[in-house]
This record gives sequence, structure tokens and C-alpha cells, in this order.
Amino acid sequence: MRLFSRTRYIIGVFWYFRYYVLCTGLAMAFWDTGLIKPFRFFVVLVHEVNHAAAALLTGGEVVEIRTHWNESGHTLARGGIYPLISAAGYVGSALIGSLLIYTGLYPQAQRFVLLCIGAVCMGMTMAYTPLGGVDFFLGIGGGFVLCAMAIKSQRMARVGSVWMGVMLCLYSLFDFRTDLWYHAERTDAGLLSAYWGLDPLQVPYLAYLIALSWVLLSLACMYRAMRALVLKRKS
Repeated sequence: MRLFSRTRYIIGVFWYFRYYVLCTGLAMAFWDTGLIKPFRFFVVLVHEVNHAAAALLTGGEVVEIRTHWNESGHTLARGGIYPLISAAGYVGSALIGSLLIYTGLYPQAQRFVLLCIGAVCMGMTMAYTPLGGVDFFLGIGGGFVLCAMAIKSQRMARVGSVWMGVMLCLYSLFDFRTDLWYHAERTDAGLLSAYWGLDPLQVPYLAYLIALSWVLLSLACMYRAMRALVLKRKS
């Protein structure tokens, strides 16, 4: 009897997360195809916008935000608290993804978060990305789509939030693995290591330690968001 109850509960949890599981499966299955490419591009933009937001919030000045079709990008800033600016890209993306998942408990809050993400991406793109580039038009277009979904209906907002939450969390982990494995010196963790006086080309261990701490923090946030949904279902 206990086995039956436990099995039913596990099936119920998976059913509750069916949209997240479906989105994760689709994203992984088509990860390297043109179907997912625009979403990956937009997630990189969110990454760069997080850097810019951290710079502004810590008293710095943003000079430029650029995102390229090969999924590289950069944010040029002056001033601010560099360690926080550096961490904001990966950790910020994971936090936003987790927030989109967690606010599934509160549909109106989820719509508001999705609307804010879209509006901020549009605003940052217009303010700091040169007019005429692919990143300018995709930044404006992607932000507009998120705003439109949030305004249109609760159902559309949920679809957009689930998909963006999954993509942000997946891409954060994907970037940690690929960037550190191939060229740690070019990553945010490598740049922060150099800022603290250790060249990641010569001594990469600090870059790995920084990245690991960011991964653990990101995973902890994702876990707590998913756990909150499970506990809500149990109650």
C-alpha cells in the first residue's frame, strides 16, 4: 500500500512538472539546431544585461552591450564593483530562471516577472546596443515578445515563463561546462581570477573554484524553486 502511495505521489510530481520536463526535453533534443538558436541568443543577451544591471546598481556606467550570433557577447562598463558585475551574468541568469519557475506558485507575480524581463531587455538594448546590428533587432524583438506574452493572458505568460526559466537554467550550466573546459581565460570566472591577480592561463585553479561556487549557488537556487513547487503540491 505504501509503495502504491509513493508511486502515485512520484507520478503526481512528474505530472505537475510535465511542462518543465517537456521543455527541457525539447531544448536538449534540438539544442544544436536552428530551432533553438534564437532562444540561446536571447539567453546570452539576458546574461549580458545582468552584467550591465549589476554595473549600474553598484555605481558603474555601462558603455556597450553586444551579443553575437555565435553566442559570444560582451558588456563594457566603467566603475562599479567588479566581482559582483562578473558574477551577475551566470548567477543572475540562473536566479532569473529559478524565479520564473518559483513564481509558478503565483501566476500574477509570474506575469509581472516575465514583463519586467522583457521590458528591461528592450530598454537595455535600446540604450546600449548600437542600432542596426542583429543583436539590436533580436534584443528588441525578444523583449517585445516576452512583454506581449505577459500582457496577453495568464496562460501565455505561463508558457513563456516555463520556457524561459528552463532555457536560462540550462544555458547557465551549459556555459559553465563548455567555457571552462575549452578557454577558461575568456570566461567571467577567468576574468575575475585575473582581476584578483592570478592569470588563468598559468594558474587556472582559482577560475575553476570561482566557477564551481557559481554553479553550486545556481543549482541551490534552482533546487529551492523546484522544491517549493513540490511542497505546494503536497499541501
